[in-house]
Amino acid sequence: MSKLIRVKYKKEDEMIFISHLDLQRLLQRAFRRAKINLSYSEGFNPHPKMSYGNALALGVESQGEYVDIEIEDDIEVKEFLERINEQLPDGIKFVKGQEIDPKTPSLSSIIVYGEYIFNIDLEVPLSKEFVKSRVLNFVKSKEIIITKKNKKGKKVEVDIRPMIRNFDLVSLDDNRVTFVSTIATGSKANLNINILIPQILDMLNLDMDPREVGVLRRDLYKVEDGQLVTPL
Repeated sequence: MSKLIRVKYKKEDEMIFISHLDLQRLLQRAFRRAKINLSYSEGFNPHPKMSYGNALALGVESQGEYVDIEIEDDIEVKEFLERINEQLPDGIKFVKGQEIDPKTPSLSSIIVYGEYIFNIDLEVPLSKEFVKSRVLNFVKSKEIIITKKNKKGKKVEVDIRPMIRNFDLVSLDDNRVTFVSTIATGSKANLNINILIPQILDMLNLDMDPREVGVLRRDLYKVEDGQLVTPL
């Protein structure tokens, strides 16, 4: 009798540079070493029954990623977490898990938002008044238009403002400014941080490589009765 376990995990340090596909392979190897039997799909090309939330961009740290894993072994969640964590490399850790009903809606169908922290190192100090006024203007904007290529390679204009639930200043000193933002991170709407980061830099009149901005995904959320709730 199989069981379905929903897991929350962290992806940090050197592990932020491995792709989502490589992460899937890494986890499958770890399960083999932990002697935990995964359930497999049927057909000519069987694959493990593991389904993830929204894939994390390369180079982004996260404290709140999720995966649903179906296993054939009748073990408690506590033992499951202990056995798999012993086999995982530094930078990947299963922080909690819970057995869920097989009829539970998939992660990809329920996750709507992601909360992100953006750390920007400053070469020249910015005044608090300047940053606060820019953030206020940014949040009060009725629309934020960007130009991007659609699936056919044609350039189109898109308003990303509806995909930004909130945007706030967390801290500011002479060397660094930190923002927190909750943005659309789901299958229906998804704001790529590689589109948002240049807008943040432009807001502050900063001329720097967007890849130098430190990014942490703090958690992923579904919406229940108008409130943001984590999937676990």
